[in-house]
Amino acid sequence: MNTLTDIFDRLKKSGLLIVFGICSFYFVMNAIKGDRGFFRYLYLKGKVEIALEERARYQMQKKELEHKVAMLKEQSLDLDYLEERARVVLGMVRDREYVVLDKDIDNP
Repeated sequence: MNTLTDIFDRLKKSGLLIVFGICSFYFVMNAIKGDRGFFRYLYLKGKVEIALEERARYQMQKKELEHKVAMLKEQSLDLDYLEERARVVLGMVRDREYVVLDKDIDNP
C-alpha cells in the first residue's frame, strides 16, 4: 500500500496526474458528445427510423400504383376502372349528370 501512495505522490508532483485527468476528460467528452459519440448515435438512430417509415410508405404507394397499372393492362382490363379514369382525366360526363370539381380527386 505504501508503494501505491508513493507512486501517486510522484505523479502529483510531476504533473502527470493532471495531464492524465485532462486527457481522460477529453476522451470521455468525445465519447459522449463527439462526432461518433453517444448523442450522435441516438440522433442517427432516430433518422434511420424516420427513413424506414418513409420507405414503408413509398413501398405501399408503389404497390397501389402497380395495382392500378395492372388494372389498365390489356390482359386484365377492368372496364369500370377504365371508365372512372376516363371521367377523371378527360372530364367525360353522361347526359343528366352533374360535375363536382375537386382539386384533390387523385390524392386520397
